[in-house]
Amino acid sequence: MPSPFLIAFLVSLAFPPLAAYSLFYSLLVAEVTPFDQFDIPRPSVGDKVAVFGVWIYDTELMDIGIGGWHEIHPVRYIEINGKEYGEMPYAGQLFDGVYEPGRLVLLDRDNPYRLANGTVAEVFTNIDGDYHVHVNVDKEYVSLLKPSVFATSLPLYQILKALSFTPVAIIVLYIIVSIAKPDRTYFGRKVMKKRPSAG
Repeated sequence: MPSPFLIAFLVSLAFPPLAAYSLFYSLLVAEVTPFDQFDIPRPSVGDKVAVFGVWIYDTELMDIGIGGWHEIHPVRYIEINGKEYGEMPYAGQLFDGVYEPGRLVLLDRDNPYRLANGTVAEVFTNIDGDYHVHVNVDKEYVSLLKPSVFATSLPLYQILKALSFTPVAIIVLYIIVSIAKPDRTYFGRKVMKKRPSAG
């Protein structure tokens, strides 16, 4: 019969890829390019924000078999905890300052700009210099996400991110149990057999 530790470990291996997937499909990706970073600061996780910019479908990774996702890219205006930065409405060209705009597909050609409210769930700087601001949108803005079972205003990413550490926790627990109760695990029994007997 398979070890409960092995079963739990194998099940837990699903959490890291699910967390990575939900980063793009349960959150609205908002990208602030270096062109706009003079006016728009980088927010922090937990900040309440309103982001305004071009609503697009990003096809960046589709050539390696990963489906695209919806974004506000570029962000032209952001409100962070009640303080406003940037420009709304924006008077320049749609894709001013955007790296390789050909990979971005407008989701609404007649009205390309959207405003979305929510809470920042993740922030990082991409290799092209853009701030990636992943927003857990409020319920009324879920329609801006790519339709899928992951599209929600619930904190799905935060839950899966916490669960993604489960494999490591199971390994640590297995080692502890193997030391404290060696008869309970295969590793513990093997180690105990190799121990020299007293006397």
